[in-house]
Amino acid sequence: MLRRVAKTPAENLLPTTPQAESGDSALSTSLSGADGFVTPPGADPLLLFPFLRFLRDYIPDVSAGVWTWVRLCSTPQRVEYHGGTEEQIEEARAIVERLDANIYEFDHMKSQGMDALVNSFFLSIFTYGSFAGEVVLREDRLGIDRLYFINPATIRFRRVNGSRRLLPYQLTQDNSEIALNPASFVYYGLDTDGGNPYGRSPLLSLPFVVRIQQQLIEDMARAMHNSGWPTLHVTYTPPEREPGESPGDYYERTENDYESIRQNITGKETDSNFITYNNVQIEYLNPSGSVAQRWSLSLQAITEQVVAGLHLAPFMLGRNWGTTETWGATQYQLMTNNAVSVQRGAKRMCEWLRNLELSLHGSPVRVRHHFTPHPHLSSYEAARTRALEADTALKLEEKGIFSAEEVRNLMEKWK
Repeated sequence: MLRRVAKTPAENLLPTTPQAESGDSALSTSLSGADGFVTPPGADPLLLFPFLRFLRDYIPDVSAGVWTWVRLCSTPQRVEYHGGTEEQIEEARAIVERLDANIYEFDHMKSQGMDALVNSFFLSIFTYGSFAGEVVLREDRLGIDRLYFINPATIRFRRVNGSRRLLPYQLTQDNSEIALNPASFVYYGLDTDGGNPYGRSPLLSLPFVVRIQQQLIEDMARAMHNSGWPTLHVTYTPPEREPGESPGDYYERTENDYESIRQNITGKETDSNFITYNNVQIEYLNPSGSVAQRWSLSLQAITEQVVAGLHLAPFMLGRNWGTTETWGATQYQLMTNNAVSVQRGAKRMCEWLRNLELSLHGSPVRVRHHFTPHPHLSSYEAARTRALEADTALKLEEKGIFSAEEVRNLMEKWK
C-alpha cells in the first residue's frame, strides 16, 4: 500500500472551506474599491452574463446552438496512467475513481462526478466564455473534497505591483473583494488575449440579430393572425321583389335571409355541409401576392446570421439550405476541430485535479485525460486513410527513415 507522508506538503496550504461566494445572489455593479483591476472588455459582466443566460435559455436558435456545442464537446472520456509500479497504478486508479465520483459540487446528482463537471465547464464556456471554480480539501487535508463553482461574472484580476502576474479576486454583494488562493483557484477564458484575461463569450455577436429575428417572428405572427386565411367568403345576392310586396316587407325578408345565412355559417361544424339557394355563393378568400414567401426569405436571411454568430453550420441546427454532402462533411470537420480546441481546456483542468489528488495521497503515478475523437462521417474512408498511413509508416521504417518509436507515436493518434 502507498505510505502517506507524515509532514504537511506544500499543496496542503489549500483551504478546507470555500473562500469565495457562489455568486448566485444579485450583486452590485459598483466597482468602488476595485482600483488596479484589469477591466473586463465590453459591458460589465455582472450585467451582461444574466442577459447571455437569458438568450441561452429562451431563444430557440441560441438554446439549440449552445446545446449542440456542449454535446459536441462532451465525447466519452478515459484516463491514462503513467509512472509507478503495477500495484501503485491500481491504487492510483482507485483514488482517481473515488475523486471522479465525488468531485461534483451538487450531491443530489448521484454518481455524476467528473462527467457532470466537464459538462458544466462546457456549458459555462459556451454561454459566458469563461469558467471559474475553487478546489477545497477534506478536513484531514489528504484529499480533495469538491470543486465549487464560482460565478465568473464576479471574478476580477489584479496585476501584482505593475507586473504581468495576475492575482484573482471576487467581487461581493457589499462591493468588497475576496482575495482568492491561486493554488486552489481555476479559471478558463475562451479566446483570451494580451489585454483580456477574462475571455470572450461566443454569444456576444448575437444580441443585435436576435432582436431583429424575434421582432420579425412577432411581426409575422401578427400579420398572419390579422390575415386570418384561408377563410370563407359568403356573397349574398338579394332576391327579386315580389309583386305587391311593400318596400318595408321586402327589406325585412332580405334581412331575415341574411341573418339566417350568418347564423348557419357561425354554427356550422367543420365536417358539415351548407345548403342554400343559388343566390348565395361561398368561396375561400386568400390574400393576394407572395407574402408568405417573402416572410420565409426574410426569416431565413436573419436566421443565417444567428447561426453564423453561434459559429455553427446550418445543418447542426436542423437547417438544410441546399448544401452538398461534401460541403456538409467539410463543415462537420471544421466543427469537430473547433470542439477539440475547447476540449483541451477541460483536459488540462481534469488532469490538474486528478494529479493533485494523487500528490495529496503520496502517489508517484500521474494521469492524462483523453476525450474520444469525434467519429468520421464516412467510416470506410477513415479506415482507408488509416490503412494507407500505416502502410506508408511501415515502409518508411523499413527504409530506416522512421524509427519504431516514431511509428508507434503515429499510431497513438488513432486511439
